[in-house]
Amino acid sequence: MAFNLTEDKILQLAPDDSSVKAAKGLATLGKWTLREYSGRAVWGHCQGSGKNPYQTVIDLRDIAFKCSCPSRKFPCKHGLGLLLLYARQPDLFNQAEEPDWVKSWLTKRTEKTEKKELKVKSDTQVDESAQAKRQEKRHRKVLAGISDLEIWMKDLLRNGFLNVPERAYIIFDNMARRMVDAQAPGLAGRLRAMQEIDFGSESWKSDLTEGMARLYLLVQSYRNIDSLSADWVEEIRTQIGYPQSKEKVLEGKAVTDCWLVLHRQSRKISDIATDIYWLYGKDSGLFARYLSFTVAGSIPADNLIPGCVYEGGLCFYNGTGICRRALFRESVLLESTFVPDFCRDLKEAAAAVRRAMASNPFSEEIPLLISDVTIVRNGKGYSMLDNSRHAVTVDLPEETYIDILAITGGQPFALFLLVNGDRWKLKSIWFNREYHDWKDENNRIYHTDSIARNL
Repeated sequence: MAFNLTEDKILQLAPDDSSVKAAKGLATLGKWTLREYSGRAVWGHCQGSGKNPYQTVIDLRDIAFKCSCPSRKFPCKHGLGLLLLYARQPDLFNQAEEPDWVKSWLTKRTEKTEKKELKVKSDTQVDESAQAKRQEKRHRKVLAGISDLEIWMKDLLRNGFLNVPERAYIIFDNMARRMVDAQAPGLAGRLRAMQEIDFGSESWKSDLTEGMARLYLLVQSYRNIDSLSADWVEEIRTQIGYPQSKEKVLEGKAVTDCWLVLHRQSRKISDIATDIYWLYGKDSGLFARYLSFTVAGSIPADNLIPGCVYEGGLCFYNGTGICRRALFRESVLLESTFVPDFCRDLKEAAAAVRRAMASNPFSEEIPLLISDVTIVRNGKGYSMLDNSRHAVTVDLPEETYIDILAITGGQPFALFLLVNGDRWKLKSIWFNREYHDWKDENNRIYHTDSIARNL
């Protein structure tokens, strides 16, 4: 086994609380009639309610699961239970040759990876003339949509924002649909984000004004795209909704580093689940966003664990800003971890946010690391305080605040936040050589092993 599989790390892979409970119940010797491992996998038989036992296998190279049970959850309780048992008592497993059902699955995974690599390296001929015609046709459609959007924005401004809250769905949904028709899904996404503003909050006017300002800046940038630099052309096109080919991204130069997973953000729209991983490079000091998409009923391709470190090459999408999307060309989970470089106080953190906004005014969810802060109540909300008694309002649920108090006892700690406008959202913390993270969907807390340096 190439790394230490702790219970905390394994449980971070559970899809929900019930899976955690069920997996713990299955992590016992009596549940498994077969327990074996090889240099790259661990597998076993678990007797269920049927005649034949469930066959469960785990790829230890990048932590992937397969089980013959009918569960729709991934990983299922059998995979988690087997991995928990292996992590706790590896001596209960016999080293053996991989049976056909294990070998077949591992071979398919290897072949799939090789096919992806071949696809990236292949010199597929592209009909450049036909491609240029398609791009020009889409460009004209986007410009037509932008013209309608500008008229809509001016009408909305002339009428004022006071009546927007009671008509938000109609106002924004109709125009968002128009942007989808214009092949500008990025603009549609920004309109739908404004539709979801909390119009019962005191900040809704400033939130709406900021959203409209960014939207207007984006459409004007697209109108003047021919005068922009190459990086900004790619950035504006991406913001509008033009895709960048994964194959082209992976052909680019990779940044090889040890990448710490700062946080995982899970979202689900219709039948597609999206995991956004926020990464930090040990030597490069770079932030990155890694996205993993899973269609309902399919197996996730990636299971990056918050608080853990993956060594490998990241290929960044073209564009600008301090935190661009990236793809792993290859990665290996390491046993060790590290502490990232933090801003020393809130003044330095605020300057980092300003630099990020200056580098890309369309930046949202700016990653930020700060050390030596505490959290205090501020009326109905919460504020961060540094050693100089500077304060910044921070977003976090009551349950998370209570968790932090229980972990830190009110002592200073380091934290990772995502900053969107004037909203600073706490996502994970480091205290007493341990990393703690809260899953977005239910604020459930996890922590990893002790890390190398005491904060």
